[in-house]
Amino acid sequence: MIMDLSKPANLPNPSRRNLIKLISATAGALTLGFDLPALAASLASEVKLHSAGQEIALGSWIKITPDNQVTVMLSQAEIGQGISTTLPAILVDELGADWQGIRLETAPFAPAFRNPKLNWMFTGNSESTQSFFDLMRKTGASAREMLVSAAAQRWQVAVTECHAENSHIVHAGSGRTFGFGELVADAAKLPVPESPILKTQQQLKLVGRPLARIDIPSKVDGSAVFGIDLQLPDMLHAAIRICPYIGGSMQTYDDTSIKTQPGVIAVVPFPNGLAVVASSYWLAKSALNNCPPEFVAAADSKLNSAQLRSDYQNALEQGPFVTAAQEADAGNVISKAKNRLQASYENAFAAHATMEPMNCTAHVSADKCEIWAPTQGQEFAHVALKNIFQLKDEQVIIHRTEAIGGGFGRRLLPDFVIQAALISKAVGNPVKLLWDREEDFAHDYYRPASLLALEAAVDEQGYPAALAVKLVSPTILLPVFPPIAGMLKEKHIDPSAIEGLTEIPYDIAAKRLDFHLLETAIPTSVMRTTGFGPNLFALECFIDELAHAARRDPLAYRQHLLRDNPRAMAVLAKVASMSHWSTRPAAKNRGRGLAFAYAFGTLIAQVLEVEVKGDAIRLLDTWLAVDCGQVLDPGIAAAGIEGGVVFGLAYANTAISFSKGRTDQRNFNDYELPYLAQTPHIAVEFINSGATLGGVGEVSPITVAPALSNAVFAATGKRIRQLPLARQRFRLA
Repeated sequence: MIMDLSKPANLPNPSRRNLIKLISATAGALTLGFDLPALAASLASEVKLHSAGQEIALGSWIKITPDNQVTVMLSQAEIGQGISTTLPAILVDELGADWQGIRLETAPFAPAFRNPKLNWMFTGNSESTQSFFDLMRKTGASAREMLVSAAAQRWQVAVTECHAENSHIVHAGSGRTFGFGELVADAAKLPVPESPILKTQQQLKLVGRPLARIDIPSKVDGSAVFGIDLQLPDMLHAAIRICPYIGGSMQTYDDTSIKTQPGVIAVVPFPNGLAVVASSYWLAKSALNNCPPEFVAAADSKLNSAQLRSDYQNALEQGPFVTAAQEADAGNVISKAKNRLQASYENAFAAHATMEPMNCTAHVSADKCEIWAPTQGQEFAHVALKNIFQLKDEQVIIHRTEAIGGGFGRRLLPDFVIQAALISKAVGNPVKLLWDREEDFAHDYYRPASLLALEAAVDEQGYPAALAVKLVSPTILLPVFPPIAGMLKEKHIDPSAIEGLTEIPYDIAAKRLDFHLLETAIPTSVMRTTGFGPNLFALECFIDELAHAARRDPLAYRQHLLRDNPRAMAVLAKVASMSHWSTRPAAKNRGRGLAFAYAFGTLIAQVLEVEVKGDAIRLLDTWLAVDCGQVLDPGIAAAGIEGGVVFGLAYANTAISFSKGRTDQRNFNDYELPYLAQTPHIAVEFINSGATLGGVGEVSPITVAPALSNAVFAATGKRIRQLPLARQRFRLA
């Protein structure tokens, strides 16, 4: 095949995505002369499904065609964390199907696909593997036993003489086989086993081994369907602008002028802004830019970062506080202590800044609402739309897109989904709504800033006899879990905001946590690490300060406080060995910092080595030891830890600030994320302790900021107690 790329007419669509597809296709043909075989299962979004009428379901999760095509449902959103490989592999391993030929289907919202522990369909909080592991194993094992029983009945043999292998049932004595597809109709008529026999660890072929990720090939060749890529017949496009001032309002807009702009089909007003619908997104966005609505800040708005920090400080000094956790009388011990140490730590507001901005495609009619969205919160969207349009459950259909360009908790919220649905309802057509980056930054639900004051009573050996923590933070959980509103009003405690401080793993006899729920107009919600990240920045820096005050090695100090915790001791020993903590002295201007965390069911220890010259911090190496109980896929787990390190650097290095009632940051030019050249060399090792399964998606960003702070102190003698780094006149080199 010869293609003249110099002639645009030969290109089906001169977009970057189609160019990637074209380059991938031609490069493969030229260099190999043949198509590469599939390396693993394939992922199909709902909009690509075919031959559905021939499929026979074995429960909610497995469908098999007569020609032996096995399809497994994927309930969890693939946001780059590899869950579209790990979860299906668990089920397929127990089922005994051929992994190479498995086809995955993105699950719609349905009760069967809810998180089995929390009874809610969502992806987040490092819950996926922890919550679904047992269900996936049981589901696969049950289906296997049903297929084995169907085969045994046909052959008139005992089920113990049969086993599943590569999507076939094999009779050991005779070597006879049936494909799953030949048995599925009979198997589907059998009762589902309540307690199927699970395979032993030795019998598993996929779990615990590195697998080629299912989501990567389509992302490389450009064929992956993100929300931003979705196309429907007769689809229109919408751009939106909501008042960027928090508490402000839209003063006026010129409806007539907007409608005279090229391609504009409709203007849809919102209570505090408007959407423009056009034949293409570019025309819709251009019309908004050419005829922008006028917005004004609230008349009494004093929203700015300086005032916000003052509000936090006043709350810390004046309260009121409620006691969220207490062991023994920490306050009394501290008041009577001869030696005390205290310090305060400050975390800044942060934006989710997902690479794919918020977007949603909706088609709403009088009796149906159908949604295609890159969402983490299918059920939240379903409930919201059902109530808004007064529809029945079956009249609201939520399709999650095959690929999602980042989530970090932001896509748990349905605000952008609701906007798209309202626009579609207004114009009577399918509509794709796409936020531009400026809208995305202006209308995030930010990770809240927090302020913590820690005080310890120190015994004669320099160890804490008591620890008291005061924490000031707005809500984290309320936007994604509205039912908690009553608890917040009554008890003034947000469970997510206090994470990491209610069950401190260190052996400290007396502990107390006091919490002030700060009321603020700034919208705040969950973000990767939830409360663990900001709270353990404070705790781990404070532990380091205690060690320094006691003139003890930070590693040995933590080992003493964790001496009765074998898993924690193993993680610390592992990271000490990896980093040569005790044997490699730091060079001039260099320092190493240590941080430890127990979060999301996982233990992690990190050592970070830096070189500091003036205000410039150069990150050299970092080592992380992780005990998540059982490593389900070493490659994917390591990638998650490595990516989390970079994410943690973003928390430390950049922030959202406010002035004149709105965010100062508009785009990535002033919300600067870490560059590849700024990241350290990363080494990760896992400990398979056999303990209860923990999560790896959110744990590694937690230890980055305190390890960095402690490393800077080791190099310079200067403590970093405020983030981002610029607040203390440091920067990443």
